[in-house]
Amino acid sequence: MSNVAAGLVQRRRTGGPSTKAVLTFMATCASDDGSGIWTSKTNMAADLEMSKRTVQRAVQDLCDAGLVSECGRKKCRNGYTVEYRIDLAAVEKLPLTREEKAGNQPGSTGDTVTPVRSPDTTSRGDTLSPVTPCHPTGDTVTPQGVTQCHPNSTGIVPESIAAVPAAQQLDMGGGDDPDIPDIVARFLAAYPRAGDAGKVEAGLRAAIASGVDPETVIAAARAHAHEQKGNAQRYIAYPENWLDRRGWERHTARLQNTGHDPDARLRSAAELIESGNPALCRHVTAVTARELLHRGMVTAEQCRAAEVQP
Repeated sequence: MSNVAAGLVQRRRTGGPSTKAVLTFMATCASDDGSGIWTSKTNMAADLEMSKRTVQRAVQDLCDAGLVSECGRKKCRNGYTVEYRIDLAAVEKLPLTREEKAGNQPGSTGDTVTPVRSPDTTSRGDTLSPVTPCHPTGDTVTPQGVTQCHPNSTGIVPESIAAVPAAQQLDMGGGDDPDIPDIVARFLAAYPRAGDAGKVEAGLRAAIASGVDPETVIAAARAHAHEQKGNAQRYIAYPENWLDRRGWERHTARLQNTGHDPDARLRSAAELIESGNPALCRHVTAVTARELLHRGMVTAEQCRAAEVQP
């Protein structure tokens, strides 16, 4: 929790109670510089006692206003969670929630907070001391110096592409495909059983490197989910094992033999979004919207007009 970010947001007007609540919640999860916010919208909705759609709209409004921005993605069990950052400079420019009284101005009441005195201020008087690079209590037991780290560290450690076996790296721009996180998320959403996201990503990378279209694998996973509907989870293979066995091949052959069109559902959802009627689009999921955007079947403006959050 950052008292710096939370205190700044508390005294500023954001335009509505939902945006103020969401921004305050994000500030409590942020570091002192406003970064490191990767709480999911589902958890925010539960903690704030709001609907998920209300939280999604509030986050979108904050992003459109330039107060919040996306700065990365963090892996999680079901794919990834978007990491956000609060622009503290932009928040500081917002109007105050209450006027500052004359008695609250620095210097108006006489005594003010005395800055910390530096050890070498014999001739210069009081100055603001920088962060002490050594242990503040003069610890003599510890054989090594205290490691200095960010007080609100999120624990996100950038991973090198070298961590992925060379046989699984995609031959696209040096081996790191920016669409892989989205492909993994859509595959896990379509497959009927949860699994290890890291192993699933490795399996998808291997399939794509062998020349398989990822959309074919996702369509086969959706067909497999329909086939397994009603079966207990323990009887359904884990997604990583299904990928290792190239399970999509059986479903692909069956779809080709029956003449089934796997894109019919997507085209129907695209027509609903193009209509711009939010009532008709209330059953269009975020995963479907992202897939439509990925294929270029709809635009982001059409999604916003239909109140569909990708």
